[in-house]
Amino acid sequence: MINTDKQKESSLLLKLKDEPSTSTSQPYTLQKIFQRFEKSSKQNITLQDLQETSTKIIHLKEKITYQKWHINITIIIQDSFKLQITALIDSGPQMNCIQEGLIPPKYFEKTKQRLSTTNDENLVKFKVTNVNICNKGICIKQSFILIKDFDIEIILGQSFLEIIKPFKIKTKGITTKIFQQKILFAFNKKTYYQRH
Repeated sequence: MINTDKQKESSLLLKLKDEPSTSTSQPYTLQKIFQRFEKSSKQNITLQDLQETSTKIIHLKEKITYQKWHINITIIIQDSFKLQITALIDSGPQMNCIQEGLIPPKYFEKTKQRLSTTNDENLVKFKVTNVNICNKGICIKQSFILIKDFDIEIILGQSFLEIIKPFKIKTKGITTKIFQQKILFAFNKKTYYQRH
């Protein structure tokens, strides 16, 4: 017994096969395609052309700026661990990162996420989930990967920025609206902008 879906599919294919083609355009041949691009392929590229292209790419790369700001926050985990800290908001990294050793091991869990050094050493073994980032009584739930041998205590990356969107950068800090309430993540004196 043939499945009814397969029967429908077979009958539809037969109908399409029997219908005459309504296309009025001429079919393409490989020769016609080559002829279309023949004129542009005859142009010689010089070393100067390559250098100019390389310079344009370098200038474009220099215009890409990752923004970084230091703000003061409070981290609360399971209502029993509280840490007041200056965090670096960095639009470069995708994940939030925290220095291993800042949070007690009882809040860790193993992770398969990887962050490797140039010699392929994995810097991440643990993560912390359900971390509340609090400011002025409003808490935002986030997860962090723990990084060993890390010189920055905490980085709030793109996952944090996605939650507070849309936000505005003002001289005093980052302003946004969360739960219909305006909130200011005030800049710390360490705030800076850095190009990569």
